[in-house]
Amino acid sequence: ASFAESSAKADTQADIDAITQKIKDTEKSIKEGQEKLSKLEDLQYQKSMEIDGLKKNIKARKAQLARQARAAQVNNAGSMIDFVSKSKNLSEAISRTFTVATLVHANNQAVAQQKADQEKVVADKAVVDKAAADQTQANKNFNNDLAQLAVQKTQLEVKKANEDEAARKAAQEAEKKAREAAEKVADAKNERDAQNALKDANNAVASVTKSDNNNNNNNNNNNVAAQASTQQTSNTSAAPAAKYGSVVGYALSFQGVPYVYGGTSPSGFDCSGLVQYVFAAFGKQLPRTAGAQKAVCTPISESQLQPGDLVFWGTGHVGIYIGGGNFVHAPTTGDHVKVTSMNYYH
Repeated sequence: ASFAESSAKADTQADIDAITQKIKDTEKSIKEGQEKLSKLEDLQYQKSMEIDGLKKNIKARKAQLARQARAAQVNNAGSMIDFVSKSKNLSEAISRTFTVATLVHANNQAVAQQKADQEKVVADKAVVDKAAADQTQANKNFNNDLAQLAVQKTQLEVKKANEDEAARKAAQEAEKKAREAAEKVADAKNERDAQNALKDANNAVASVTKSDNNNNNNNNNNNVAAQASTQQTSNTSAAPAAKYGSVVGYALSFQGVPYVYGGTSPSGFDCSGLVQYVFAAFGKQLPRTAGAQKAVCTPISESQLQPGDLVFWGTGHVGIYIGGGNFVHAPTTGDHVKVTSMNYYH
């Protein structure tokens, strides 16, 4: 069940990450779409101004033709035909005919140019209008997509929060069982009871490890080191080994012992004093200070941690990893030996 919870949490977080990326991509598309639409709107304005300019030019051209026609109508001629027919001689008639032909040609040319200009600008503006309308619809679609993605992300965040809460409760329950099992080991009256209680304690510690198996975030600020040997050795004193069975169980038995600066006994421990005392009971002699203890350990990543390994923060603090992202330590003045989550120091 605990592994299933971890897998579900990982899947949900992956879904959240995917939705977040889609939101970023959509926001980028919206921004680019708005920039495109702005350029199209500027182009629409330019085409409108161009059309207005052509209309003014066409109007001016018509006015010019009218003035030329009036200028040609001399001697109160009622029309251009009268203007030609009332010529005094052949030379004047030819001249007047050429004038009329020039005006007619200019008029036809102006009308043709007017039509061509209007058709071109109207066609160009139609293309721009279509592009602007398409971009407006695309921007609307992008905004709708963004709204839907925001809803999906909110739903996933709620789902993850529920999964995190369930995992937190599972971890707390596992930790509680581990402590209770450790207390049973400490209170065992005979070897058989001690072995049975030890089995329960080991199972409980394992459940703590599983309950948060997916929470193995590496952090560069944490220097983690593994103690080379946490098992009972041939020269181990029999009492701790028989009664507590493991470094973790023995360390947990000192919960509640007050922190004492420089303390190295059950009457009071500092962080390195607790570690030294616990490992000494299992035949493993460690240096006195946290920095010196770190120096004799082999560095590993946080994801490789196993119950009984040592965890360090710089060279000033040390604790014993118990599994499930938790460790037991002697924190600071005014406090006591207790279990704390690794997340507290992240």
